[in-house]
Amino acid sequence: MNFRFRIFIPVVVFLMTGFLAPAALAQEVFEDPDGEYSVTLPAGWIAVVSRDALGKSEVNIVFKVRENGSLKLRRVADADPNITAMDFAKLDEGNTVRFQPGYDRTNLENFVVGAGRSGALLSYDYKNSAGQPFTGRTYYLRMDPKTICVLKFTGRKTILGTLRNQTDSIARSLKLK
Repeated sequence: MNFRFRIFIPVVVFLMTGFLAPAALAQEVFEDPDGEYSVTLPAGWIAVVSRDALGKSEVNIVFKVRENGSLKLRRVADADPNITAMDFAKLDEGNTVRFQPGYDRTNLENFVVGAGRSGALLSYDYKNSAGQPFTGRTYYLRMDPKTICVLKFTGRKTILGTLRNQTDSIARSLKLK
């Protein structure tokens, strides 16, 4: 009986990893409908595209539901070429981010993007309009001398806080067209 049990457990573990590993690695490349950028989304992230009354497309990338995690991407095409991503992050924090209810900065750090690009990451906590604890993680990526892309992730503190590896991966996968 003990011998069978010792054989049974490793076989079950092997089969479970064989079936679950591909699901955990599933990724999807999302292309902006206006053709401006593409990002690779890990499993659980969904791109929702809608059009406003003027026909302009609005993209919301969410983790299962918007309250869990939401990504808004902004492209600053006329950025000062002499300003670093870190300096841009400090300016953006001072001009907009810090005015959110209950704003509390947790970290501002250099973000390693790769491929010769620099970046900064601003992490903070705040309260949503209902007073619930939310967290924000904003990536500032220097794409070229005149362009900075801002990826703003927001969501429930208990959920988005555990997705750092996924938000890092999404930020690193950003490609401009």
